[in-house]
Amino acid sequence: FEHASLRRICEAAGVTTGAVYFFFQNKEDLFAQIVQDTAQQLTQLGHELASEELEHPDTGPDCDLRFMAFLYRHREEALLLLERTKGTRYASFREELYDTMRSAFSLFFHRYGAADAELIRILVEMRMKGTLELLKGEYSMEHVLQLTQQTGIYADGGFRSLIAFLQKNSKG
Repeated sequence: FEHASLRRICEAAGVTTGAVYFFFQNKEDLFAQIVQDTAQQLTQLGHELASEELEHPDTGPDCDLRFMAFLYRHREEALLLLERTKGTRYASFREELYDTMRSAFSLFFHRYGAADAELIRILVEMRMKGTLELLKGEYSMEHVLQLTQQTGIYADGGFRSLIAFLQKNSKG
C-alpha cells in the first residue's frame, strides 16, 4: 500500500485516476473498500469461534476448519489485512486479530492451570505463520482444509501433552 501510487494502480486496472476519484476519496479509501467487509466478518468470526471453542473444547477442529475456509474464500483480502496494511486505517488489524487469539488461548490454558503469556504469544505466532503458509501456497481449498485438519490434530495432541507436562511440573 505504502509504495503503490494511485496512478500505477489505475494503470494496472485500466482506468483513469479521475474515474477512481469519482468513486473513492483517495488511495486509502480504495483500500478500505476492498478489505472492510472481510475485516468485519473475520473479526466477528474470530470472536464467535473463540467463544464456541472455550465453551465446547471438542469443537476446536471444526472451528479451525471454519476459520480456514473463510480465510481461503477471502484469500486476497485476508492476505492484504494480515500483511499489507501499513499506512492504512487497518494498520493494527493483524495485531488485534493476534490479541483476540492470545486472549482465547490464555483463557483456554488458564482453564487447565497454565497461562504463561510468552508461551501463548509464541503458540499464536506459530499458528498464524502456519495459516499464512496455507494462504500463500498454491493449494486447492480441499488440500488447505485437509492440511488444516492435520495440523489441528497435531496441535491438539501437542496441547494435551503440554498441559500434562505443565501440570506435572507445577506440582513437583
